[in-house]
Amino acid sequence: MNPNERAWAATRKGLFELHRHPDGWRIARTSFLGEPVSMLLPPGPDGRMLAALNLGHFGVKVHASDDAGASWREVATPAYPPQPASDTGVPWKLVQIWSLARDARGTVWAGTLPGGLFRSGDFGASWQLVETLWNRPERAEWFGGGYDVPGIHSICPHPAHPGELLLGISCGGAWVTRDDGASWALQAHGMRADFMPPEMADNGNVQDPHAIVRCPARPEVLWCQHHGGIWRSGDNAASWQEVTSAPLSRFGFAVAVHPRDADTAW
Repeated sequence: MNPNERAWAATRKGLFELHRHPDGWRIARTSFLGEPVSMLLPPGPDGRMLAALNLGHFGVKVHASDDAGASWREVATPAYPPQPASDTGVPWKLVQIWSLARDARGTVWAGTLPGGLFRSGDFGASWQLVETLWNRPERAEWFGGGYDVPGIHSICPHPAHPGELLLGISCGGAWVTRDDGASWALQAHGMRADFMPPEMADNGNVQDPHAIVRCPARPEVLWCQHHGGIWRSGDNAASWQEVTSAPLSRFGFAVAVHPRDADTAW
């Protein structure tokens, strides 16, 4: 089926696959009815997809499909190592999978609450915590926005540069790796957090980007819906410039960029 003719909605009441018809969109398939689906990785050309569930008492679960959602099987769930007694920060416990992405090599990435990034080279059969990010001293400064703990909500692989990844963290700014996670750099220069004391408003490590997306046709262009406005980067996150032409959208949670026109976003 033409991928432009179908869409998925992950909701607190299940996962719904929608197909476009001449008279509008209709629900074609329902999975996990009545269960909270926190994130979905749509199918690639191979038809494989992942769904992350947050089942409350039963915890976080991950399911995989090899046939574009016709059937599902449970796979591994990311897990944190034991928390050292000396670490008195946020608990090392998985609260929710908040983002899923697949890069050009097929590696799958999962962003979680409380701010950890996991990778899988076998499509969810196993997961590894990216300790180089988790062990950054700056992580102690991250804090929750709408949740009690910080979370990675945006994962933006670079389509032309294997091993390059940009993360959006609430509240922790934008972080980039260009060596497949071996090292990380904070790249939120230009963002401003008006909710912080004035002397901390420009601190990149406390920024609250609600969502960040990358333009497929011009991957050096990124758009960010921030807690305090809209920001755009035209230099692959080296700097960010506030967009002031849409004042009614100063606060929001979602952002989408045109796949071919990097200057058009919603």
